Amino acid sequence: MWDRLPLQVSELCTEVHVPTNGGGNGWTWDEEAGERVMPPMWQNLLEWFLKGPDRDPRTQKEWAAEQGCHEDSVRRIKRDVRFAREWDRRAAELNIHPERTQSVIDSLHQQAVGGSVQAASLYLQYVEKFTPKRKVVVDEREASGLSDGELADELEAQVLHLRVVDDVG
Repeated sequence: MWDRLPLQVSELCTEVHVPTNGGGNGWTWDEEAGERVMPPMWQNLLEWFLKGPDRDPRTQKEWAAEQGCHEDSVRRIKRDVRFAREWDRRAAELNIHPERTQSVIDSLHQQAVGGSVQAASLYLQYVEKFTPKRKVVVDEREASGLSDGELADELEAQVLHLRVVDDVG
């Protein structure tokens, strides 16, 4: 009996069936771009994910049913490194688009004008990036380091300032 075991096992293992639902089959090579191209169903899934809250159908399960694949296939596709890399790249590209950024800034401005302190703070932080920076130079030299002429000029400026303040007050 034991002498026949390898023969029986090899007869059982002559054909192996590996499921291919979402396992990465169908990738092609684009000669022009010099890169791999994901299967059409994967491209459709990516486009659907990038629609965000506007997507229809609403859930992955519904999307899978509409595409005629199992919902587990969607999970497998999402875990594929190539798919995840492209998803990240496209999402970053979409999120830094000027139109999207401007709509967020407009919304933030409306909330700030409406009295939201947090929105006002965030809006001002954003606007600060575009305002010119002023450089303030303070002369902190000791009086002993000034020449006689510089010391006289400084004292005259201080006296003039005190007279102006006294006249106003």
